[in-house]
Amino acid sequence: MIIDNKVIEKISLPLLLISLPLTSMIVLLPLFTSELGLNPIQITGLFSVFSLGLVIVRLITGHISDKVGRKPIFILGILFYIFSYFTYSKSTTISLIYLARSFQSIAAVFVSISTYSMIADLNSDNNGHNFGKLSSYSDKGGLLGIALCFILLNNSKLVIGWKNLFITCTVAAILAGLYSIFNIKETKLNNNNSSVNIILHNDKFKIMFFNFGTRIFTSVISAVFVLYLQAKFDSNLLEIAFAFLLPTILIAFVSPRIGKLSDDIGANKSTIISLGMLFISMLIIPFMSNVYFFGIIWTIYCVAITMLDVTIDGLFVKDIAEEIRGKAIGQLTTAANIGNIIGPIVGGVAFQRIGINAPFYISSLGFVTLFLFSIKIIQKGVV
Repeated sequence: MIIDNKVIEKISLPLLLISLPLTSMIVLLPLFTSELGLNPIQITGLFSVFSLGLVIVRLITGHISDKVGRKPIFILGILFYIFSYFTYSKSTTISLIYLARSFQSIAAVFVSISTYSMIADLNSDNNGHNFGKLSSYSDKGGLLGIALCFILLNNSKLVIGWKNLFITCTVAAILAGLYSIFNIKETKLNNNNSSVNIILHNDKFKIMFFNFGTRIFTSVISAVFVLYLQAKFDSNLLEIAFAFLLPTILIAFVSPRIGKLSDDIGANKSTIISLGMLFISMLIIPFMSNVYFFGIIWTIYCVAITMLDVTIDGLFVKDIAEEIRGKAIGQLTTAANIGNIIGPIVGGVAFQRIGINAPFYISSLGFVTLFLFSIKIIQKGVV
């Protein structure tokens, strides 16, 4: 059964509101925790703790989503974002930071599984385009959040600005929850669970394994992004902002087009192209001597990640029965988040113990391995 496509438009506002601090946290969290005295391994450990929380609850959440529907899970996700942002606003110790991060991980599980399931419920042939729209809404919220950061942090100490930022984000998340209660409709129309013994095709598990690998090597880099800029270029906040904002602004507006391109050229070509871009960019970055050139290459890297993500997600949800969509998406994202646990640990240890360029070489080796693997499984028609 085809659901009204306006469901994507209805979830755009709450997604935007709950995403306000998420983009800027990639930069702010390492800076804030560094001020609290954490070393690189402890800082990157925060990214692994986040992913660990995702792994613990994803499978259960997907199953519950198939039982009770998408809307209740979505609203619960917003509720946990409220808890998370309020806790962040009070965080002056490491223990509170980890607690807030745990709430955020649970919130991310509920919101991602419910929204991914809503897309799957559309039964559309344009899954890449639809996933690109979801990414665009979140990224635009992140851009607004960056502007909010400049307003709140510009004329105050980091600790005070951090508190004001997350109080504001708590209020925004409350508004997102109220809007969702009254405006979002349930997309799971079939409440008959007589087909609960439906089993995923083996090809779906191969996609999960492939996604697991990609997340290891992307998270190796994301966890040390700010630390690398500071160590390599002795970058100030403005230079970090340039390298960070350039891809963020671009992807916020072109994600739907990237998804449409993926739909048009097919999963095979999209996978090969994106992995090739990732491999090449990781080889080039260690040789960059200018932070602005770094920003350009980093933008290419982020575009490639976006293409790979929407391609894998769109391919996976295709032709999955409604009765097990939530559970299946939970399995896909669980595999991804196990990768996101391993990657930051590898990146943090390599950065601190081997050298600041080591994470990039590790990722480049990983991407070329996945590139060769993707060619092999493409020949078998899996991707």
